Amino acid sequence: MIQSLLLSMWMVLPVAQAQDPAAEPPPLVGVVTPGSASFPIALPMPVDLNADDAVVQEVWDVVHKDLVTTGYFNLLPLVGYVEKDGGIEPGTFQMSDWTLLKATALAKIRVIGGADFLQADVFVYDVNGNALLAKKGFKVRDNREARRLGHKIADEIVYALTHEHSFFASQIAVVGTRTGNKEIYVMDIDGKGVQPITANHSINLSPAWSPSGDRIAYTSYKQDNADVYLKVVGSGSVTALSARPGVDSGASFSPDGKRVALSRSNGADSDIYVLDANTGLSERRVTNVKGIDVEPCWSPDGTKLAFASERSGGSQVFIQDLASGDVNRVTMKGYMNGSPAWSPDGQYLAFVGRDAHFDVFVVRTDGTGLLRITQDAGDNEDPVWSPDGNYLMFSSTRNGKSQIVISTADGRVQTVVTDDGGWYQPAWK
Repeated sequence: MIQSLLLSMWMVLPVAQAQDPAAEPPPLVGVVTPGSASFPIALPMPVDLNADDAVVQEVWDVVHKDLVTTGYFNLLPLVGYVEKDGGIEPGTFQMSDWTLLKATALAKIRVIGGADFLQADVFVYDVNGNALLAKKGFKVRDNREARRLGHKIADEIVYALTHEHSFFASQIAVVGTRTGNKEIYVMDIDGKGVQPITANHSINLSPAWSPSGDRIAYTSYKQDNADVYLKVVGSGSVTALSARPGVDSGASFSPDGKRVALSRSNGADSDIYVLDANTGLSERRVTNVKGIDVEPCWSPDGTKLAFASERSGGSQVFIQDLASGDVNRVTMKGYMNGSPAWSPDGQYLAFVGRDAHFDVFVVRTDGTGLLRITQDAGDNEDPVWSPDGNYLMFSSTRNGKSQIVISTADGRVQTVVTDDGGWYQPAWK
């Protein structure tokens, strides 16, 4: 969903007290979209109360990167800050020090360390109105959760200014090569907290989350054949969903989680099939024409499938209505388009096209309004949408080895979120 969000004032109220939307203050600024990076915000280093300096730095680094990644904010550089030793509560510092910087908002943080806890308080201010917008405290178990604490603080800042929660607490499934083999991993949205899902020393590809987030479907060659498996996250339970002669790949869960669409080879050709997500039994063959049909993706309402097909020459993106069987071609330019990903609002498809390199594009489902997201930045592939539709994630070789990038849906702000290379085919939970 490519949409505008209002950056508006918000006062934190006690949990038990309901908020009256009609009583909310007017917007702090006008309409701003993720990608404008135009909202000036000051983020001074946290006040340190008995906390390890490295931990305080890590918390600030996480908050700073999170805010940059959203594409909303112009983070004012620390070097220009006038105030050096002010407090974080109202009345403990001079707001005029921040109006001089032309900051519209100010986020002040205090980090408190203890033997068995790490705590932080954040205060968010409207600088021009000299008003407190939000205040909140967070507590985690110890220093090892400093990054989690930073994500919580960043989310609070974003919510205070947009009335929308961020994606900082979400996870992705991804293909990684850190062991020398292509295995499936789960990681936090910033590339940290990496946990293996597979460790079969084979080739594992195309992870896909179930809508409930408790299962991951993926393609594996662990039995010397391309089969689709289901892994229950957090357990050792793995079942073969589709194991048969030929290539089965590119699983995609239906929105209700009851079915899986995938491509299945029949000799030299391949077509799209729909299987029962629990039993693996085939429910229907969706495509049956000459030319390879691969990479199915469900529409948000579960009535259509987008996929890549060579039926018209080259590879193009098509949409098929599951009830009527009607097929419409979406991409009209280029000769190698694929990897379609449906936006959560059902209005757009992200896909990969190739000219000199592989690049990410967005187009309306009727084929109009083509928007190029990447250009002159290596190969960019495997696009997926954020759950709210305001962002895209994809793999990119812009820095050499393939890494994971988060981009605003218009492509204006793009952030590499992994620290090392060898990451492909992200799936956003």
